[in-house]
Amino acid sequence: MMALVSRYLFFPDKHRCYHLTSLGIHYKEQDIIPEVAYKIVRGFAWVGIAVCIIAAFLVGPLAFAGAGAFALTSFGMTNFRPTLDKSYVLIDERSVAFDLINNVVISFVIPEKGMHAFSGDVYISTLKQKEELLSHLKSMFPHMEIVKIKRLNHQYKHPVYNQDEDATAE
Repeated sequence: MMALVSRYLFFPDKHRCYHLTSLGIHYKEQDIIPEVAYKIVRGFAWVGIAVCIIAAFLVGPLAFAGAGAFALTSFGMTNFRPTLDKSYVLIDERSVAFDLINNVVISFVIPEKGMHAFSGDVYISTLKQKEELLSHLKSMFPHMEIVKIKRLNHQYKHPVYNQDEDATAE
């Protein structure tokens, strides 16, 4: 039973929704955990509140010395809901997109003189969707550089990351 529960708690699937605009990529990410799990947690929270109130009537306020953490946690968990993380990656003509071969990640960097104005990673569900995204990016930003790399760390070998050292040498 605990193996099935830990699968949702420690390794939940992600649902990602993307929206490509002329300013960049806006995306939302949410853990796919069944609503039943949230209802169970909220049910335990209400039971915990009831137990704490009954203990306060039977034992008195001293009951909260031992059960105080459970009472506070229970009040916090009564409104337990799934979270929706909203993020964005800014893109323009100066952006460099690092396309990981045989992976569903695209890393973006916008270089500025002496520093990076913005960088971000986008995780896509399938390779087919990644290719569609890259084709849309090429049509919206025809001068944007797209570099294919094997590993994410290989992006740091690109000249966009080495311009800081070149600027200080001059």
